[in-house]
Amino acid sequence: MQKKHLFLSRAPLSRASICSLAAVTAFALISSFSSPVALAGDALEKDDMVRALKAKPIKKLTRGLGAPPVDKERVKSRGLVIEVAKKKVEEQTHEDREEITKIVKKYKLPTIDLTIYFETNSAEISPSSISTMIKLGQALSDKDLKEGTFLVAGHTDARGSDEYNLSLSQARAKSVKHFLMENFHIGHGKLVAVGYGEEELKDFDDPASGENRRVQVTNLTH
Repeated sequence: MQKKHLFLSRAPLSRASICSLAAVTAFALISSFSSPVALAGDALEKDDMVRALKAKPIKKLTRGLGAPPVDKERVKSRGLVIEVAKKKVEEQTHEDREEITKIVKKYKLPTIDLTIYFETNSAEISPSSISTMIKLGQALSDKDLKEGTFLVAGHTDARGSDEYNLSLSQARAKSVKHFLMENFHIGHGKLVAVGYGEEELKDFDDPASGENRRVQVTNLTH
């Protein structure tokens, strides 16, 4: 069973290291939970991530003048995400994960799928994925995204037990979050780490496919 994970350095990377590694090409896929738009094989740069993760403006039809009505359902869903964010990853329930997935699909929140490699059977980010992580950190620190709140979701394929895969994906999501916090000073409350295990397969026809092993980043600011 392939269990490659994120490389999480014991000390934050230096500015020189970040600048140097950012020049390395990273590969990823852009997608939405409901209708993925793949850029398979194309290099996804920091600016591409920023564009893909920008919150879409909410358009409302109103009668007469004045401010548009408040979308109470969106406000409620935002509160639910915040409550989940306060929990430890291990305390999140299946219902929590399902509800977040419903919110992402319902409001078509901007999402990117990243192929992040980890060391076997651990949550340690592989050195080969550091450049991707740096570009992600730079994107989330961009002026267009830095005020947002983001879901960092870990996914596995269907090989191995449900419990193992869930625990593994939780650890991976936490590693990504900690890397971003330590190296880019992104606030704890700005990143919601969730492990889905094999609950949200991308390729249902081939549950063991490597396409299912991914880290998903979603802009929850809506």
